[in-house]
Amino acid sequence: MTKDVEFPPNDGQPVTAWSGHLDRGARWAARGDDRAQVMFCFDGLMRVETGADRWFIPDRFGIWLPPGTAPHVTLAHRIEFQIFLLHPRFCPRLGLPGHPTVLRATPLIRGIGRRLMPSAPLPAAERRRLGWVALDEIARLERPDLHLPGSGDPRLARAMSHLLNRPRDAGNLARLAADVGSSERTLSRLFQNETGMSWRAWRDRMRFVLALEGLQLGRSSTDLAASLGYSSPSAFVAAFRRQSGMTPSEWRHRR
Repeated sequence: MTKDVEFPPNDGQPVTAWSGHLDRGARWAARGDDRAQVMFCFDGLMRVETGADRWFIPDRFGIWLPPGTAPHVTLAHRIEFQIFLLHPRFCPRLGLPGHPTVLRATPLIRGIGRRLMPSAPLPAAERRRLGWVALDEIARLERPDLHLPGSGDPRLARAMSHLLNRPRDAGNLARLAADVGSSERTLSRLFQNETGMSWRAWRDRMRFVLALEGLQLGRSSTDLAASLGYSSPSAFVAAFRRQSGMTPSEWRHRR
């Protein structure tokens, strides 16, 4: 069942927020003003797309979206969703970059989001104090790299789309090039020039973020190894450890 989310108007407060549960397929529409957005995902996973780029946001992570960013958000299943809308006057104090950036959530920011819900109105002075705390906390959040760069080049875009739909084909660049009507050399060059990452680095990032999505959905390492094109479950576990510093099991049970 879909659910539309209405956000409060820009009333001069440093931060306004919405917090609640959204089901898979839910819709929400942020106001078309100049406020920056910070969105968090709890107890689930969401994909965020802006243009050709993608971010995979697992449980207890979020994303900073500068003013003017129009994201498309896809939910893997029901999540607790939070969004903070930041007054443009106060955004520069955060020191965040001018492009979308993944953030690791904290219990404090989650609690602030719940307290600022419009359904439980607070006095303006208390909202303002909580808003300043939210701004300070957002500025301090860890910024892990879960960005999967896209491309406007049609050849590379076809290759990326193919891999995202069939990640088991990620083990062979020559075969991928043939499938999308390119040469191995050309495709390798396009990955480096268009994304700033080598083919192998982009592939490994893709596998990692898709593995996060799979783990969040309860899939086993054996299943993920096969679907992501690894030669064995142990190869998958070793690759996941290189990307995250922990095993898939440790990631799944982290607190």
